[in-house]
Amino acid sequence: MGVQEFFVMVDSQRFLVRFWGVRGSYPTPGAHTVRHGGNTSCIEVRVGDHLLILDAGSGMVQLGEDLLEHLEGPTLHVSVLITHAHTDHLIGLPFFAPMFDSRADIDFFGPALAGRDIEQIVTPVMSPPYFPVEMRKLPSRRTFHTIHSDQYILWPHSDEGKPSIVADSQAAQDAELCVSIKFTQSHPLNGAILYRIDYAGRCVVYATDVEWHDEIDAEFLAFAEGADLLIHDAQYTTEDYQQTKHGFGHSTVAMATKVAKAAHVQKLMLFHHEPKYDDAKLDAMEVEARKDFACTYSACEGMEIDLLASNY
Repeated sequence: MGVQEFFVMVDSQRFLVRFWGVRGSYPTPGAHTVRHGGNTSCIEVRVGDHLLILDAGSGMVQLGEDLLEHLEGPTLHVSVLITHAHTDHLIGLPFFAPMFDSRADIDFFGPALAGRDIEQIVTPVMSPPYFPVEMRKLPSRRTFHTIHSDQYILWPHSDEGKPSIVADSQAAQDAELCVSIKFTQSHPLNGAILYRIDYAGRCVVYATDVEWHDEIDAEFLAFAEGADLLIHDAQYTTEDYQQTKHGFGHSTVAMATKVAKAAHVQKLMLFHHEPKYDDAKLDAMEVEARKDFACTYSACEGMEIDLLASNY
């Protein structure tokens, strides 16, 4: 199956994944990244009536502008799911236009790290002396939810209702839309959250900023089992990893394909690209990955995946 066969631009679908930022570490705009893109981690997920955003990297800036430009109705309901507090995953937040708009109702979800809850982690990013505008004075409405491993985020059928956090696996199975949470220590120094989104019999697993050594965590394999789409950290080539990148908290392409096979996923998306790799190198890494796992694709800004399409 070719990329064009399952990457579509149909805004009316109900389980739609769109990539706004696919790089790791720091933004890299320029001619060498024009096809894959140079923005850091940010993914928009349209699920039923709900809008979820995975991470707040620099790709979030353009996403925010797009959301307000196409806003229909009096309120914009957004759920932002943060994996961890490293700068490349939060750098877009101070310039996320809905934060400055009174029509925006934003729920933040994320882990407790280094003794700080998610509100204490996020708020300083948009507060003096790091930023000239104080987040607490912005007109948008914001709610913060600190989450922990093996919990679930559930949403009501309408986008008017607020999400809830439960630990009851049965309630999660019965929910129309469920995000499962798994905390991993495979990303130093404080760890990160992995997310699994289940809706309408389809599933996306977001596993960026992970590093697998000799063995893949068995609990993670169970977490990712059978996913229709696995978005997995694949920052390095094996050669770079072995020479200088071991222990940095990121995976190689080989690690990502090994996970995809072991977890029996349908499609693998290579993500969190090394900023020093140009488009040609990422293309070559995709080709190499397909030798191990045929349904592998390299994430590019602007890609849209329709999980409910008949030809997915």
